Amino acid sequence: MRKQFEAYFDELNQHEIEKVLSFLSEDFELHFTEYDFKIDKKGLIDVLGWDKGVNGEVSYEKLITEGNSITGLFTERNDFLKLIGIEELKATISYRFDISGKIAKQTYTPLPGQPSFQEKMQPAIEWARTNRPGELNEIYPQNQIQFNQEMAERWVILLKEWKTATQSVRD
Repeated sequence: MRKQFEAYFDELNQHEIEKVLSFLSEDFELHFTEYDFKIDKKGLIDVLGWDKGVNGEVSYEKLITEGNSITGLFTERNDFLKLIGIEELKATISYRFDISGKIAKQTYTPLPGQPSFQEKMQPAIEWARTNRPGELNEIYPQNQIQFNQEMAERWVILLKEWKTATQSVRD
């Protein structure tokens, strides 16, 4: 199980979406406990695309294996977070494996006191409302982020423009 997990994790950080999906059971479920929000295997494709588009990297430590589960402390870094001023996000993540060795369930629980990306991105949103309203309307409809690769790439471009435009003001 540990070798299977490590192989999965290598593919995850290389953004090999099809290979990552091959490690998951057909009835896979990702559960974000903070919002009691769940994503199935098909929905995960967009989330993995987002991670690829923002150049995401996840590391782990303190892995504990119990029965058919692996749990650890995970640290996520990506260009989107960095551009809005968040160095990293930390969470406890558990992976439950089915009898065939595939990952059946992933449970994501952020550590207490993690920064809010919604709060941190507000200055960029305010800038974009004035300076790039058309783009903002497309990538942030009804004040919602669409988590897929195209939107991730567009967000990174917009955030870089915001940083460049406001850098001299902040310095």
